[in-house]
Amino acid sequence: MSRAEQPFLPAQPATLRHLPAVFWGLLAATAAVRMIGIARPLLGPFATKNVVYAMIARNWARGDAPIWLPTLDLLRGGGGGLHLVEYPVSACLTAGLWRLFGGSLDVWGRATAVAFSTASVALMFVYVRRRHGPQAATAAAIVLAFAPVSIIYGQSFMLEASVVFFTLAVLYALDRWLEPGRGGWLVVATFCLALLLLTKIYMLVILLPAAWAVWCSQRKRRGLALAAVAVALLPAAVWYGYVLSEASAGGSLSPRVYYSVVQSMEAHRSPHLLLGSADFYCQVLDDLSGVALTPIGLALLLAGLLYRRWWQYAPWLAAMVLLVAALPRKFHEANYYYLVVLPPLAVMVGLGWDVLRERVRPGRLTVVVVVAVALLFAARYSVKPAFVTPPEDRAVVAAARAVRQLTAEDEPVVTIHGTAPDLLYYCDRPGWALDATTPKLADALESCRRQGARYVVVVGDVSIRAELVTKGDGFRVYRLAGTRRRARRTYRKWGQTDVSH
Repeated sequence: MSRAEQPFLPAQPATLRHLPAVFWGLLAATAAVRMIGIARPLLGPFATKNVVYAMIARNWARGDAPIWLPTLDLLRGGGGGLHLVEYPVSACLTAGLWRLFGGSLDVWGRATAVAFSTASVALMFVYVRRRHGPQAATAAAIVLAFAPVSIIYGQSFMLEASVVFFTLAVLYALDRWLEPGRGGWLVVATFCLALLLLTKIYMLVILLPAAWAVWCSQRKRRGLALAAVAVALLPAAVWYGYVLSEASAGGSLSPRVYYSVVQSMEAHRSPHLLLGSADFYCQVLDDLSGVALTPIGLALLLAGLLYRRWWQYAPWLAAMVLLVAALPRKFHEANYYYLVVLPPLAVMVGLGWDVLRERVRPGRLTVVVVVAVALLFAARYSVKPAFVTPPEDRAVVAAARAVRQLTAEDEPVVTIHGTAPDLLYYCDRPGWALDATTPKLADALESCRRQGARYVVVVGDVSIRAELVTKGDGFRVYRLAGTRRRARRTYRKWGQTDVSH
């Protein structure tokens, strides 16, 4: 096997110097598009995920929770509920920025995602450029910059933008390390792999393309690579091991668990019934041709299979197929998971563009038209979820403001707004997020009253039997019976449940 044919070894030399204007233009456009909605509240599609990480970051920044325990404002077991599904590295970064510079936590959370998203586009360009040239690199970077899922979740207070960045950083650094005299890049690859696995343990699948790259390299490097993987696995092994032992039934943290990796494993036990459903595969195809790649992107991906050395990326593509097969329910219910699998698909689109360019030789006007149509498709799928607050959520901020005027900082409140805790987050109070369809809602409200709640805030067309205190456009605030005197219970500090009357 010649050097040019070896997977994950550079097909041509490349450096960061003398990058073309299109590179800088793409980075500017990537950031500019995502900055449009940067001041918008964390409301809309998957608001629960956004406010969960925002709660975690806020509690860390204020010192209300230890840095090793992602803690929510949702009360469980006498304290803030614990979200022990992953360790949110990017939320930790956001917490530090907010604590250092102040301002809006929502903006800092979105800005963190924008920074990771923009850096990912830069890595995609330099990674593909050094292997296949500037044309394929430009096409691949455009896909990563303007794919609908990338626009939507590349400016959300979520972890997926950082997962994409760490994935590309691992493979790019590994690519550079496999060149002679590039030993320092192994340290970079190890560090990024550690952060990737700590953030999302299911990204262990990235070891498949990484292992294949090392296997096809010089034998003397395999021992170093194994040592690097062992070091990178250590932080994740320690944290997830702690969670599995303490958050399981009978563990010291179990009463406070809101959701944990233990519950996630139970909910996504393999093999899942969805894998035997034709509807699931139809939806995958629909997502790939829609919110993930758009029809033009999917067509170019298929054209990439005609590229003479597309099989270089077969292990990476296989890893993503393995991820979908392991977590079909997540891909079925949450389209933001397609952002995680987007990088190798973007590379294939870049190869497909190279095939089209060589065989059809499109003129400049044709290129402009293709790009314009692709961007129109991207706008079609991304504008509303990325930049428009749904009508049913528009009263949340005003309702939360009314609650803050009625309550003290440590006073628990009850919120009712769909099934999400977004209203509780904007109230900036500990408490409970109840669903209006909860069986025996009156009993649940009474339980909250006994634990110190005086007020219930409702957004939407829901009525409860309680004294109406105030109302506004789309919201109402009620006082629970028997709570005219404040029963104070401090929940803010981790593990503190001091009660006074």
